Amino acid sequence: MIIDTETKRKLREMNASDLLDAFERLDERTTAPMSHTEVVRLAVDNAHSGHMDAKIQRLVKRAGLRYPPRRT
Repeated sequence: MIIDTETKRKLREMNASDLLDAFERLDERTTAPMSHTEVVRLAVDNAHSGHMDAKIQRLVKRAGLRYPPRRT
């Protein structure tokens, strides 16, 4: 486990569930050769991608497009 229970609690308390999910998806075997900076960068990039995807989906839904965009 990359993050301990107390850190998870603090992330939830700060409403940083996207970042917490990103850390939980990281595999310790894959991240072992990486520096702490690289692991944090990877988790933040992953959380940011998920955040932006959700934002785009909300905007598309709010736009109320007559014909929904195609998924490719």
